[in-house]
Amino acid sequence: MVGSVTDEVKQRVDIIELISRYTPLKRAGSVYKGLCPFHSERTPSFVVFPHTGTWHCFGACGAGGDAFAFVMRKENLTFREALELLAQQVGVDISAAEGDAQGDQRGRLYTANEAAAAFYRQILLHHPGAGEARAYLQRRDVDAATGDAFRLGYALASWSSLRDHLLERGFSLDLLLDAGLIKRSEERQTTYDAFRNRVIFPICDRQGRVIGFGGRVLDDSAPKYLNTSETPLFHKSHVVYGLDLAHRVIREREQVVIVEGYMDVIAAHQYGYTNVVACMGTALTTEQLQQLQRFTNNFVLALDADAAGQQATIRGLNQARQALVRVSKPVVTPGGKVQLENRLGANLFITTLPEGRDPDDVIRQEAPLWERTVADAKPLVDFYFDVVARQTDLTSARGKGEAVAELTPLIAELSDEIERQHYVQRLSRLVQVDELTINSRVQASARTARAGVDSNKRRTTPPGAAAPAPVTSPLRPEASGRHDQEELLLANLLANVDLVVWLANEVTDGHHLAPLQPLDWQHVENQEIFRTLKQYLTSDEPWDVEQFQDMLDRHLHGRLARLIAYAATLPPRDPAAMREGIVKDILRLRLDRMSGETIRIRYLQDELQRAGDLEAARSFEKVNNVYAREIAHLQRQSVRIPQELFRKMRQQEGVKLSSF
Repeated sequence: MVGSVTDEVKQRVDIIELISRYTPLKRAGSVYKGLCPFHSERTPSFVVFPHTGTWHCFGACGAGGDAFAFVMRKENLTFREALELLAQQVGVDISAAEGDAQGDQRGRLYTANEAAAAFYRQILLHHPGAGEARAYLQRRDVDAATGDAFRLGYALASWSSLRDHLLERGFSLDLLLDAGLIKRSEERQTTYDAFRNRVIFPICDRQGRVIGFGGRVLDDSAPKYLNTSETPLFHKSHVVYGLDLAHRVIREREQVVIVEGYMDVIAAHQYGYTNVVACMGTALTTEQLQQLQRFTNNFVLALDADAAGQQATIRGLNQARQALVRVSKPVVTPGGKVQLENRLGANLFITTLPEGRDPDDVIRQEAPLWERTVADAKPLVDFYFDVVARQTDLTSARGKGEAVAELTPLIAELSDEIERQHYVQRLSRLVQVDELTINSRVQASARTARAGVDSNKRRTTPPGAAAPAPVTSPLRPEASGRHDQEELLLANLLANVDLVVWLANEVTDGHHLAPLQPLDWQHVENQEIFRTLKQYLTSDEPWDVEQFQDMLDRHLHGRLARLIAYAATLPPRDPAAMREGIVKDILRLRLDRMSGETIRIRYLQDELQRAGDLEAARSFEKVNNVYAREIAHLQRQSVRIPQELFRKMRQQEGVKLSSF
């Protein structure tokens, strides 16, 4: 009996067939090898182990995992998207496999939205009452192919045409209400269509499924634009319009251009600028930016030139700085020490459109101007300098302080030291304060970035606190002791989330212990839970296990509950012992993983020698030597780091350090 839907999907996937779609594999004994699909190489270092359903690159990227990890990495998918894709390919009904009533309901909502989109489309193309809508789109130069690609439609000036059509098709009134397609009048105790006399823009998720609609009026009534209300499928703050059509091109061109309106996106795609998408609303949100960063680290914001547009841009940039993934960069301190600093892992550019014009106008009327506008987009810091110079009174002490407070965090995030010094000098001239003072502020901002989230903003849930779902038993031990170690560590972190903040602030800063990452876990489910935990802890929300569960894919809820229940069975430890134990667990986990990889390489070399591929067997000897050095390094760390980190703490408490 398969334990979960993820296990069932994993069991049915032929990992050799799956990976062979992306890179040719050659059998070598009981394993398969080929060129890594994630980086360029001449000598094959990518190995698939069919008996365990896993893969690993022993070359430059060092990536590895199971079928889910491969699809997530190759197609830039979330765990949920990879699960749904593979489940569909191997014939697993996710909702049926888990008795998921919620999943059944989501499926019905998708079906209702698709039926509504088809109805609106047919009305636009053929109904006599849609003449004004067709004329509007013709005036906006929307051709037939573009209308088909974006599935544009029209809602008649009727109170019940869509409702009556879908009821005749067998959809229930409650389902149409849940989908936001109709609304209920409490006063008259009747229902009516949510969209009337509007050009309809179907809104799709990244997989192209209709999740909601936008509608534009054809007269002077308000609001000019109307969106579907919040539903189980449609959350305005999460939606990126046009991403379903743009995501592949964004990844190929390594750039996304973000605009404001539906018509901006439609015009851009019609004229060949297919890496353009729109945010839903006046300001970018955390969820929108994080979606886009899965495909590129190069963002161009092409927003309005008016004052309101400038303010929206600034709000979007502030969101970007908080939401986008940071990367750790080694930095040499003035004292000659090397330390890691967190820098923004994205390149943000701003372009200001000509006064009174939007992207739709510029693209349709002067395409070369649009290309120059995007090409000449200013880096984030330059744009911010211009905005601060215009909007701040730099003759006053208060204004100068505000300018320094606004600009130094951005300068601190720059990864190039020469760039940082350039902007330090520029800010010094702008506010007429010496460079030494400005530089000290930049360094303070860098220290704040390293520290991450202020642990004082967090309140932890004690072990055994209310779990998000009923639990009948703790985690069962897996076949491998390494997996037991994974679950012990993750369970402790979930029960004591301040430890995650403490690890980021105290342990990785100055002790040369690499930050804890999702890939430190072997199971993709554990990786996803830890990745989401780190994301949750970057917000200003206090720790709440139920809110955290809501951020997880629902297929991980059971695993989360079992981990929390497992934590409740662990014996209590004082804070110092807990911290010491966590650091040791991380080092053991990494040491066990590297030792396991060494065993796999030796096994692989034996297989290749038996298969007569002596050249390939010799090529893995270099990898084995690298791993041996890494193991020796980890062994030294396992002794040195706990001693350095806890000696002072234990001495203060009068407790002798326990041996590793």
